[in-house]
Amino acid sequence: MRKRIFLLIIKGTSLSLIVLFILTGCLALGIRDSYKRLKYGVPRGVYLIDIPLEKKLPQEVRAHVLSLAQSSFIRPRNAFLDPLSGQMLPPVYGRKIDVEATIELVMNSEPGSVLQPVYIPLDPEITMDLYQNIRHKRGSFATGYGDGGRGKNIRLAAGQINNYVLASGEIFSFNKATMPRDAEHGYELAPIIVGDAVVPGYGGGVCQVSTTLYNAVRRAGLEIVERYPHSLPIDYVAPGMDATVSDYLDFKFRNDTEKMIMIKATAHGYLLVVEIWE
Repeated sequence: MRKRIFLLIIKGTSLSLIVLFILTGCLALGIRDSYKRLKYGVPRGVYLIDIPLEKKLPQEVRAHVLSLAQSSFIRPRNAFLDPLSGQMLPPVYGRKIDVEATIELVMNSEPGSVLQPVYIPLDPEITMDLYQNIRHKRGSFATGYGDGGRGKNIRLAAGQINNYVLASGEIFSFNKATMPRDAEHGYELAPIIVGDAVVPGYGGGVCQVSTTLYNAVRRAGLEIVERYPHSLPIDYVAPGMDATVSDYLDFKFRNDTEKMIMIKATAHGYLLVVEIWE
């Protein structure tokens, strides 16, 4: 009996020692963490906007700054000239948080500081001034056209490339600017050339727009990147002066100048006029 009581006392003592050891360890860890935060953490009373960061360690500050950077990011937007109305939409200036600089600012701040993040401004590539400085006509070309579905398609495609702006080095794609050319997007059935035949097709007539643009680009002295002739003769330009387009054939040119250029295209009174401005 005495032996059993003795063993129970030993076991109880051992359990108490284990609990005491765990508590002592936790206390030591807590003291160590508190010391670490006092020595290496953010000074007391420091806020980043309205976020309290007192005693936060660098990795914790980084997490807060990254979250704030994600929620406060503003993407820049270029100034935009509506091709149909001619209305100018102003640019939007963006910004993002400089994460590393903001962390350094917080960690080296004075006690009681209320800080703002360090922002990096993000400027749009195209501003209203760039549009307003396009004043010189570099080249132009005109062709006549008729009425009906073909005439409507020409006016629609001309409107889609009107006021189109290209930065220096940028490549213009006629298909990218005007497709899809189908009924859903306002195009009508009109004669198109397919091989050696003329058949009805949606967007018939847009080749006159690409051809007129091609000749304006030639007169402006810009680099032709991609161009294909029709498989049959056409009557609105001389032989060899055309540029056909289709779902798989495109007309492309490059703005190989150091300036921004703009395409102007109008189709009124059965006269299609395309101009290149810089």
